[in-house]
Amino acid sequence: MAEAKRLERLKAMRSLLKSEMEKSETFSLVLNKTGSKIKEINHKLLSLEADLKVERWKASPFSDHIRHTIAPISAVLRVFSTVQELERSLVSSDGVLGYVSDVKRLGEVMKLLSSSCVLALNWLEDTIEFLTEKGMPEDHPCGLRFKTSIELLRELQMTEPRAYLKGGILYTALKNLETEFKRILKEEQVLSKVNLRKLQAIIKRLHAHTRLKNCVSVYIKVRTTVIQKRFEIGYLEKTITEADNVHDIEGDIDQWRSHMEIAVRETYEFESKLCYDVFEDVGEDVPSRCFGEIASNSVILQLLRFGSRISKCKKDPPKLLKLLDCFSTMDNIRIEFNRLFQGEQCSEIRRVTRELINNLVKGVCEIFWELPCQVELQRPNCPPLDGGVPRLVSVVTEYCNKLLGNNNKPTLSKILEIDLGWKNTKYQDELLTGHIYNILREIALNLDAWSSSNKETALSCIFMMNNHSHFCGLRETHLGEMMGESWLNAHEQYRDYYAALYVKESWGNLLSLLTTNKPQTTSSSSSSSESSPVKRKRARESIKRTLQAFSKGFDEIYTKQANWVVEDDKLAWKICQAMVKTVVPRYKSYLQSYIKLLVEEDPTSDSKHLYYNPKGLEMKLKTMFQKKEETEKRDKESHFVNKVMDLEITQNSHLTLEAI
Repeated sequence: MAEAKRLERLKAMRSLLKSEMEKSETFSLVLNKTGSKIKEINHKLLSLEADLKVERWKASPFSDHIRHTIAPISAVLRVFSTVQELERSLVSSDGVLGYVSDVKRLGEVMKLLSSSCVLALNWLEDTIEFLTEKGMPEDHPCGLRFKTSIELLRELQMTEPRAYLKGGILYTALKNLETEFKRILKEEQVLSKVNLRKLQAIIKRLHAHTRLKNCVSVYIKVRTTVIQKRFEIGYLEKTITEADNVHDIEGDIDQWRSHMEIAVRETYEFESKLCYDVFEDVGEDVPSRCFGEIASNSVILQLLRFGSRISKCKKDPPKLLKLLDCFSTMDNIRIEFNRLFQGEQCSEIRRVTRELINNLVKGVCEIFWELPCQVELQRPNCPPLDGGVPRLVSVVTEYCNKLLGNNNKPTLSKILEIDLGWKNTKYQDELLTGHIYNILREIALNLDAWSSSNKETALSCIFMMNNHSHFCGLRETHLGEMMGESWLNAHEQYRDYYAALYVKESWGNLLSLLTTNKPQTTSSSSSSSESSPVKRKRARESIKRTLQAFSKGFDEIYTKQANWVVEDDKLAWKICQAMVKTVVPRYKSYLQSYIKLLVEEDPTSDSKHLYYNPKGLEMKLKTMFQKKEETEKRDKESHFVNKVMDLEITQNSHLTLEAI
């Protein structure tokens, strides 16, 4: 019974244990499910916690600060977008002015981009610092995004500096502008309104990008090259020494004068205007400095130095005239020259110019003051053998006329005034005219000496007559006006005096033969013995001898004087007429007196003693001072006439007095 109870209890305990085990398993499953739910809840809680944190930051008073940071960043992005648009526009830009405008806008937008980046970076950095101080974790998503934005902004901030580096968009654009600037400067019409606008726009843009110095350098180089090509002239490098004659470089001097005027009044005047027009908006000193550099490195210094070298050639009177021309050229451009070449950059040009003027003044004065001495040094020379005007006389009088000319006299006066001013001496007009008078006085002394050296009196008369006639010809010239009417009239009187003296000295002795050798013929009342044929024959022989002596003497005079000259044609004609009036009537009268005796001569006898008849003699005298070709022609005609007359006298014993 007890065992049965015990068994019952065991069964009850087994059932209870089994039931508890089933409950334990069920509870274990429930626990497992609960753990999963707890994990899920925990995850949701964590997510909720994050959401709560975001909501808490949004709801916090700092959210506005964060939102304000976003605005600068958005502005940076918009500016960067504009930069990209302008870069594309620059590549396809049409025309210089449009290109300059695009470069300007691109540069301005890039500056704006750089400043916008700085502003945005400052906001972001300040915001991160503020939030960190308020407890924001370092790994907070908002903070991480802010840091990424900072890196991007710093990258964008380098856009402008990189654009100016070699190969960058602005570097290339500015180089393109410099290339276009150089191209326009080489154009012939560089100063046209269109080109000037382009140049000014390029200059302004390059100046804004700190490229002015390089731009000025390009400008100076290009315009200097343009000037040098315009004046590619060989004589500028020519060496001139004291052995060189001024005539050898006369062509070079004339070119130099022309080139100096062109250089100053055209070339450098143009370059000055171009400089001031192109650089008018970039500073007052830039145009003057730029022009000074161009002038100092181009042809003007070479021209000035060549002018100084001209004064080193051989010192002679022709050189004086060329030096006057050179000084006149410099004086004509003096106002423009002084206005153009001022400033520090042109100091060398002014120094070389002063040296040139000094050389010209000294060269002129040295030659001018020595002119009387140079004339005097010619006195030992012999006068011309033909009685003509010595070359010295004609050259010196022509030279003095040139010195007194409308162009040379004011220039010479100015030079003498400068030279005397350097010596602290006052200039007076009488110095110039007085010195010219001294030159003529030396010429007069030379003529007296040369006239005295002629052993032939007739030749001396021709010589003095020619020279006085030469001085008479100075009427209505600068020299004649300076010397005055009384001086000219005195030379006319001397000319006529020596002309008359020449006729007397040349033919007086010859004509005396016709008066001293008259034969004694019988009168109608004489005895038959006195009129015998013997005496008549003696008379004819005497006449023959006289005519032969006259013909021989005439031929000697004519031959001797055939090479003499009377340089004034009118004067030569007057002298010939005077000789005809002096000689022919006397000769004709002699023939008329003794023609009867001559025609009584045997027709078969030699009658060549009558070499000249009055007409032939007249023709010879009229052509005595004609040119050689005309004289030879007249001699043939005269010879033919004489031969005909001789034949008539031989064949016609009834030749009347009218035939003579």
